[in-house]
Amino acid sequence: MKMTGPWKLRLHGNAWCMLGMMLAFGCAPEPEVTYGLQPLEIAASTVDKDRAKSMDQWITILHADLFGVALGSGELFEIKQAFASVGDQEIAREVLVSNFMRDPDVQLPDAAVMAQDPDAFINDTYVRFLVRYPTEAERQWMRNFLASNPNMTPELVYTAFALSEEYLHY
Repeated sequence: MKMTGPWKLRLHGNAWCMLGMMLAFGCAPEPEVTYGLQPLEIAASTVDKDRAKSMDQWITILHADLFGVALGSGELFEIKQAFASVGDQEIAREVLVSNFMRDPDVQLPDAAVMAQDPDAFINDTYVRFLVRYPTEAERQWMRNFLASNPNMTPELVYTAFALSEEYLHY
């Protein structure tokens, strides 16, 4: 068959068969692919956290939250040895948080910033430590607490969050 015009295409026998197969099978819809992922439900901010962090996780996350950098493996090993030597793990956590707070490299907001914009401080603190925003009830309680305790410092607030039950879980 001879075609005229700008394409001048000649197709013979097998070529017609090949073109027909390409048109028939080339336009088929792609099969649906599934990867076995389960949908993720986003829970409310007040959901109970039910998985406890391991001691390693708690220590390394605490360090990252307070210093903004990862904890080295040598430092983690030393801290874990200190924890192993203390029978009461709650006291060991309090001592570690206290020691971290005395470090000059700890990243704490200025008390004036906390007083000037308590809502931003409250939001930042909840996100930093609890990885969620506060509920309106929590925000209002914290706002009232900060207003009625003018000597409250960011260090004390951060210490309370770091030692909270919720911070021990994820």
